[in-house]
Amino acid sequence: MDIWHIRISAPTGEIPATLRVDHDGGTMEGKAGSGPMADLSRDGARLRWATKIDRPMPMTLKFDGTVDGDAIAGTVRFGLFASGTFAGTKGSDGDDGRAAP
Repeated sequence: MDIWHIRISAPTGEIPATLRVDHDGGTMEGKAGSGPMADLSRDGARLRWATKIDRPMPMTLKFDGTVDGDAIAGTVRFGLFASGTFAGTKGSDGDDGRAAP
């Protein structure tokens, strides 16, 4: 299992989250809860997925990132309204991700 600690740059500010990805799928955990990484696809270094959220309003976040060693970075679409970026580092179950960029 790969664990990634990311920070999402959203119009409302920075949002920390943790990704847990294995060969069967993945989950994304953040301050608003956790959920599956839907439509998860890996193509070489490229990692794409979608996650549904309910707050601050119901929408689907669509992520498109690139893995480079122990780093991951990419873009995120916040429903139809806005876009942002995310970046992070590979972690472990024992750390809390505070070192993520």
